[in-house]
Amino acid sequence: MGLTLEKIRYRNLLDIAELRFSRRRITGIYGENANYILDIINGDITDYDGLVMNDKSVINSDYYLKSSSSIALIDEQPFYTAKVCDEFKLIADVRKYECANIEKRAKELLGELGLNSELYEREIHTLSSSEKYLIRVAVNLLYDPEIIMFKDIFSNLDHKYRKLLTVLLNNLKEEKKVIIVTSNDINLLYQLTDDVVLLNKNHIYRSGNSDKIFTSMDIMKENVIPMPSIIKVSYLAKTDKKIKLSFHKDVRDIIKDIYKHV
Repeated sequence: MGLTLEKIRYRNLLDIAELRFSRRRITGIYGENANYILDIINGDITDYDGLVMNDKSVINSDYYLKSSSSIALIDEQPFYTAKVCDEFKLIADVRKYECANIEKRAKELLGELGLNSELYEREIHTLSSSEKYLIRVAVNLLYDPEIIMFKDIFSNLDHKYRKLLTVLLNNLKEEKKVIIVTSNDINLLYQLTDDVVLLNKNHIYRSGNSDKIFTSMDIMKENVIPMPSIIKVSYLAKTDKKIKLSFHKDVRDIIKDIYKHV
């Protein structure tokens, strides 16, 4: 199973009949109200109508008290301590996470994200924006949550660390995690996700397998949601030049395809 939202209504910002997030999948949400969905799941928004369930457990105030370590939301929240090591210790205490050696586990996570273990003792104000973002990721992965959510994923993150975080996300996916990301970069969502939810105003416009959604000719013709640039190349080649190119995620593959047909 996984995470399910049913009959969600939040002011005039969300009106969703049903939305499912599967384990072992990275699901992306596109749209100006996407982050409200994450806030509802995380318990930051409570004045909504509807039902949120993790497998067969209703996610409500009792759930957050009993299962405080099951959900992680990575966003631009400020740090609450001055040093990286203290931030790890604080989150372990808040999430009631018991670990024989927090420092060892924290340094393992830093290494998986391409960061030097020496950052564990650093003052947070001395870190770069990329390092701060990845510290937020590592801190929230410390307590091994089941549901991992990213607001505006990869914001303030350079190319090197994007690749490392993508590898980590795919590894987490294999651990039966529910992984949800939001972004206004449609190209990024096409590259990164297995499933996608496209919001149009407060409703779901389309949802499903990312490859099928983003390569749908009907959706492209409707022009409600912008198509990924790499898909647009193949689409325009087919409609304007009558050249049948395959759909690709890597620009190097589409270049090879162009040479083959032109």
